Parts: sequence; C-alpha cells; structure tokens
Amino acid sequence: MTTTKEAVTGAREAARTRLPSLTSLRIIAASLVFINHGLIYPLFTNADLNDAYKLIGHNTGTVGVSFFFILSGFVLTWSAKPNDTTLGFWRRRFLKIFPNHVVVWLAVLAMMGVAGLPIMWGPTLWSLPLLQGWFPEATYHLFAVNGPTWSLSVELLFYAAFPLLLPLILKIPAQRLWLWAGVVTVGGLLMPVVARLFLPEQPPSMLSTTLSWPQQWFVYFFPPIRIFEFVVGMIMARIVLSGRWIGLRPILATLLLLAVYAATMGIDLIDGWHGLLLAPMALLIAAVASSDVAGRTGVLTRPAMVWLGQISYAFFLVHVHVLFLIHAAFGGQFGVRGAYKPEQFGVLGGIALLVGVYLASVVVAWLLYALVEQPIMRNWSRSRQRRTAADAQPAP
Repeated sequence: MTTTKEAVTGAREAARTRLPSLTSLRIIAASLVFINHGLIYPLFTNADLNDAYKLIGHNTGTVGVSFFFILSGFVLTWSAKPNDTTLGFWRRRFLKIFPNHVVVWLAVLAMMGVAGLPIMWGPTLWSLPLLQGWFPEATYHLFAVNGPTWSLSVELLFYAAFPLLLPLILKIPAQRLWLWAGVVTVGGLLMPVVARLFLPEQPPSMLSTTLSWPQQWFVYFFPPIRIFEFVVGMIMARIVLSGRWIGLRPILATLLLLAVYAATMGIDLIDGWHGLLLAPMALLIAAVASSDVAGRTGVLTRPAMVWLGQISYAFFLVHVHVLFLIHAAFGGQFGVRGAYKPEQFGVLGGIALLVGVYLASVVVAWLLYALVEQPIMRNWSRSRQRRTAADAQPAP
C-alpha cells in the first residue's frame, strides 16, 4: 500500500519532470472558449452557416472551462512541494491571477465610461475581487465588467481549498485511486439531478431552455459545485505519479474525447452536463502528462505551442473584448461589452474576422503577459527571504 510519505516522495521526484504539453493544452482550452464566444452574435449572412457554427461550437466554451478546472487540479498536485507553505502557495496564486485581471478590469471599465454605458455597481464591484460566482442573482454574471472571469471565482475556491484537499488526496491508497476518480466523476454527474429536484423552476434562465436561473447558477456557476472537476484532476495526477496509469496514448485519448463531444453536440452542456466529458478530458490530461514523462515529443512540446500556453491566461482575459471592439469597428462603432449593432459577413469574411480577432488577441495577451504577468511573477511571487536565498546559491 502506498503511504502518504511515499506519495509525497513520488510527487517530489516527478515534479522535477516538466510537462510542456500541459502548458500547451492551456491555449487549446482557451481557444475552445474563444470559438464559443464567436457565437455571441451571428457572424455570417448565411443562416445555415450560422446554424452549423452554433451546432459545432455551442458546447466548446463549457468544455474549455471544465478542461481548465481539471488541469488546475492536475498541475497543482503534480508540482506540489513538501516544503512549500500555505501562505507561499496562496501568494503565488494571488499574483498569478489578480494583476492581469485588475489591469483588464480597469481598462474595460474605462472604455465603458468613454462609451457612456451604464454601470451596475453591484456586479462591477464584486467582480473586482472575483467573488461574483457566489451570488445567485443573474445580474452578477451577465453584467460583470469582464464576463468570462466568473470562472476565476471558481479557481479562487480551488486555490483556497488546495492545501486542505492535498493531504486527503495523498492519503488515498494507490490501488483505490481509480475507484475514487470514478466516484467523484459520478458525483459531478449527479449535480443536475440535485438541481432539478431541490431548486425552484422560476425565474427562467437566459442561458438555457431547460433550466431555471437558480438551477443554472447552481450547476454551472456556483463555485463549490465545480470542485468535482478539480478533485478528479488531483486524483489523475496521483494516478500518474504512483505508476497506476493505464498507458493510454494521447492520440487515443483525443479521439475518445472527440467522439464523446460529437455524441453530446445535441445537448446543452452548460445545463450541468459538462460532467459527461469529465472522464475523457481527465484521461487526455493524464495521457499527455505521461507522454511528457516518457520524453516523447510532438506538436504540444514545440516552443511556439508552449509559449501560447504561457500567455493563455492573458488571452482568456482579453479575447472577448478584442472580439467586440474589432467586430464593432466594421460598422464604425465602439463595441464595449457587446453594446453595438453587429455586422454580418460572407463565408470568407466571417472566417477572416475570427482569425484576425484571434491573432489580435494573441498580440494583446502577449503584451499583458510581458508587461504585467511576467515581471510581477518574477519579482514578487517569492518572499524576499526566499529570493535572497536563491540568489545566494552558487552557480552549478
């Protein structure tokens, strides 16, 4: 039986193995969110093309966000250090999340002022500390300054809970890890059932045709309910660390995920059914990590992909605003937070717009990463004492 001490030792050794492919996966997840947000306004003059885009892309945002949650659990467990402190961990997570977020929040708020848009102070102020996910009122999600940051409310809960969850995950005997991964997955799948049984059926949700807003908020936005994805990611990291991985290759895991996604395209995963893809996404992350540990190379290990993964958080923060501003500009408008009359395009024009917005978002994200995220993480993510000790170490 694997003891906690053995698990910690295994984690310490494995953490020395860098996982560049997991970094690359982050930009793929962010790109899925981008594809989904391209549906906010119909881009094409051809109605059939809009319908096809909606069929393919209406679930990509849900998958991308869920993928981030699973990946967070995996990476934090993989890289956990026995000599790390809770305050040190929280310090790094705070500095990773908040500086970029605050810069974008201020920029969007300033543009709203210039555009003369009304400001709802409740959603605006509570979205600054990233606490909007805890409010059941729809306005806190629909009128936050930067809409996609609701998911950061969830991530903050993960970061707060991680020092408490990790010892519990490390205590699971190695031979029972797969069992617990299955139990947690089933728990996530049961949440839509719980919502329908116990939460009111009114008022209706603007995001769903089958759920009320209270049910929608509970299954999708309420931070504690998303803990299932994070914990599955943690358990999958332990499965790889403890040598219990089944040897599934990334290509097969990818095909499995695509097959399940295709099978669920007729379902609105945002109605709480994101758990249907939890297992294939977790398998893909573990398969990619195992491939990195084995020293295999491929598309995901290329420097360009890893770099895109490094700027993916900044990309996530800015992409929807870049989309609005560029799309509105074609109609001679100042498109802040989607407040504009959208233009429509032919096939090539619509595709060119999406590609152009994507590339522009990469450039803006790179600037945010280079000017804000990197300097702050480099200079402030460690305490002065730790920085001094590291600088004092002789060069090898």
